[in-house]
Amino acid sequence: MYEFFIRKFIQYFVTFLIILIVIFSIPRLLPGNPADYIISPSTQYVGEMSEILRQQLIERFGLNKSIIEQFFLFITNTFTGYLGVSWKYFPKEVSALIMERLPWTLFLVVLSRTLSLTLAFFIGSIAAWKHGGKLDVTLQTLGLITMALPSFWVGLVLLTVFALYIPIFPIGAAVSYGVIYRNAWEFICDVLHHAFLPVMTLTIITFFGDTLIMRNAMLEILGEDFILTAEAKGLKSRVIIFNHAARNAALPFITGALMSIGLMITGAIFVETTFSYPGVGALLSESFFSRDFPTVQGILIITSLIFIVLNFIADLLYMWLDPRIRLMRVQ
Repeated sequence: MYEFFIRKFIQYFVTFLIILIVIFSIPRLLPGNPADYIISPSTQYVGEMSEILRQQLIERFGLNKSIIEQFFLFITNTFTGYLGVSWKYFPKEVSALIMERLPWTLFLVVLSRTLSLTLAFFIGSIAAWKHGGKLDVTLQTLGLITMALPSFWVGLVLLTVFALYIPIFPIGAAVSYGVIYRNAWEFICDVLHHAFLPVMTLTIITFFGDTLIMRNAMLEILGEDFILTAEAKGLKSRVIIFNHAARNAALPFITGALMSIGLMITGAIFVETTFSYPGVGALLSESFFSRDFPTVQGILIITSLIFIVLNFIADLLYMWLDPRIRLMRVQ
């Protein structure tokens, strides 16, 4: 187990370094000098920014140095936790800016993934047990349709129906502006009220895919000898499905669930933009179009790190849940 941990750690560390190289390279492959964007008229505080301050910024970012020197400065800053200063929201640091937005995105992603995965686990298991039935066919059909739908389109439909024609939910934002909450419960209710449509959007676009993954994993397990033995013993269908088959089929399901969280943080960009939700996705969109490269790089670094950590946890969890993998590692 110790050797497996070390080997995986080295593997993911190298992967993270490669990601850093890509993140560093992409902005610098674009036309023009990145320093031009700091001193361009589109900069928010350009009127207040003296030439001396501009030169200090250029030196702080290392934009007057060679590419090799910029890269090592970038790597050093990354591993020391310094992600730079936002050009759009100058003089705010990128790390502070991301930490303000990240909890809102994590709230949407974790809530939607929990809801989607819980439903997918039970419904996918039942669909596989009743393979070829109405539920199974319906799930496959809806799965093919919803997986092809853009997330922003689903969000716009929900927004139009439940915020415009049937004004049950707010059009956007994370909380009601100007409201003074008398207690924590009122704040929680208001947050959930605003998050309902974004969470439903993320849940809809992932639920059927999760369900099909669970269904397919269950179909493989249902053909195993121990399932036939359980049926021969006369065990109830509910016991066979959830106590025997679903527990073994959940391994790839859990792995995919953890891996998808990191991807959905950046994938939430369209949903957050649609609902004017103040998360990391909306910040990434704003920063990209305003050429705020430090913020874009910072977001990609943080989300990549989350993705790698969750994959690492998934590998360890997979090994812990499946004794066969531990035996294969020992051999």
